[in-house]
Amino acid sequence: MKTPANRRRGQTAVEYILVTTALLIAFVMIYRVMQWYLTAQFREGGTVIMRKYEALP
Repeated sequence: MKTPANRRRGQTAVEYILVTTALLIAFVMIYRVMQWYLTAQFREGGTVIMRKYEALP
């Protein structure tokens, strides 16, 4: 039979794993959004630069 102290340790371990997983998922999502946003910004900047070169004689 498990003692209350052992149960608490097990619950703490499970909570730690769940919080770690949630934070990992949050950071991965933030990273992906930032990557998508920066990719779009670089594409727009490249398009502006290419237009300037095409306009030159």
